[in-house]
Amino acid sequence: MDASIKRLSGVLIAVCALVPAVLVAVPSAQAAIACTAQTPCLPQDSGFTTQIPSENNAAFFGAISNSGVITSTNTWPLGTALWVSGVRGEYTGSGIGSGVRGENNSLAAESAGVSGWINSAAANAAGVRGDNDSQSCCGMGVAGFHSGQGIGVYGEAVNGFGVSGYSPNNWSGYFQGSVNVVGTLYKSSGAFRIDHPLAPAHKYLQHSFVESPDMKNVYDGNVTTNGEGFATANLPAYFQALNKDFRYQLTIIGRSFAQAIVWKRIAHDQFTIRTNQPSTSVSWQVTGIRHDAYAEAHRIQTVVPKEGSAAGKYVHPELYGKPLTKSVVVLPGMDPKTRTKLDAAAATGRR
Repeated sequence: MDASIKRLSGVLIAVCALVPAVLVAVPSAQAAIACTAQTPCLPQDSGFTTQIPSENNAAFFGAISNSGVITSTNTWPLGTALWVSGVRGEYTGSGIGSGVRGENNSLAAESAGVSGWINSAAANAAGVRGDNDSQSCCGMGVAGFHSGQGIGVYGEAVNGFGVSGYSPNNWSGYFQGSVNVVGTLYKSSGAFRIDHPLAPAHKYLQHSFVESPDMKNVYDGNVTTNGEGFATANLPAYFQALNKDFRYQLTIIGRSFAQAIVWKRIAHDQFTIRTNQPSTSVSWQVTGIRHDAYAEAHRIQTVVPKEGSAAGKYVHPELYGKPLTKSVVVLPGMDPKTRTKLDAAAATGRR
């Protein structure tokens, strides 16, 4: 790669191979300064113009520290099938390096080391894009790191998805650490996975979540009635503030055919059990439906009609013999050629 590199006032400026482009800097009040590959502008020049007409794969690398604004115009004829970039950097060494690097020492809000902007609704159009062409583990397409208590990667969208991930053959999202969801978590199923207690190095143990059409909480315990057959089951101090619509279950423990009833219903976060024989052990269970402020404002609707773009489509179209284009949400990378693990298993006779 042919390159011209100069270090000016501590800033590295280089011109090397890339797509043909014409870059124009918006000049400031002072006279514009012509810049070329052989004579790059000084970083203290607040305004300049530069044109670098070049052969195939020519490029501009530059740095500016004042008010100059660099824009780029592609000079290739319309219809030319090329990946065109306004500014491109390439690093071919074997050490730690960056194709393009941005640094910003500003403490102002909204500042950025590297900033990308685009105004396009086209598929896969992105303000900032990262691609990793490696076919094996590992590496990342886009990575974000924060050395303090900030956020490594952040996404925000007014009506779309703040962050979206998709993988046809692996995890679409993987979190190593605790996850906090401030809102409602929707899922097709749920489970815990741990090292199997009897074979931790060789097996997983998985259990499904307990689910209900209600926003239900479950409480239980054991009590032993006194000499008169009474016992009090105590609940958490927040129980009635959190729950409503209580349901009870009582089971006698031990070699006894004694009977047990709820003698007094829940009041003041407790209820009374009575057995027809004294000193009887009873296992009890109580459920309640959440009625806290968040639950009341976000009550889960059990049956939801599919409307708009979701009508006639599926959450898991592959389970119904439908292509991924019939998914209620088609994400980047999901197209008719995409094969899920279920599709691949079916193709080899395995299900």
